[in-house]
Amino acid sequence: MTGGRFDFDDGGTYCGGWEDGKAHGHGICTGPKGQGEYAGSWSNGFEVVGVYTWPSGNVYRGYWAQGKRHGLGVETKGRWIYRGEWTHGLKGRYGVRQSVNTPARYEGTWNNGLQDGYGVETYGDGVFISSSL
Repeated sequence: MTGGRFDFDDGGTYCGGWEDGKAHGHGICTGPKGQGEYAGSWSNGFEVVGVYTWPSGNVYRGYWAQGKRHGLGVETKGRWIYRGEWTHGLKGRYGVRQSVNTPARYEGTWNNGLQDGYGVETYGDGVFISSSL
């Protein structure tokens, strides 16, 4: 394995390990004009586990498969944090979404990125509802 820097035509860069012409090992990839950054492990050109920061300031820390969030991870997006499982880029199977400012939260099952099935939802005022579909 070798290492180095690659500058993309759109202004993005990759600095890190290479193998067979693909990102491999540890590296950092930034989007055009420094917008968005992934820092972590790579395998055959794809993210494996690391931290992605969007230009908006949203952050995902966790596992990836074939360029999508997949496995366990934590997403901080605005005033919400989601901790749980991801499936092919979407919130999936089981996780907890909670507000950073209020008691609002949902803990339960997810399907295709949406709350689905069994869970407990707590609203900002502390009232909660237990559900099963």
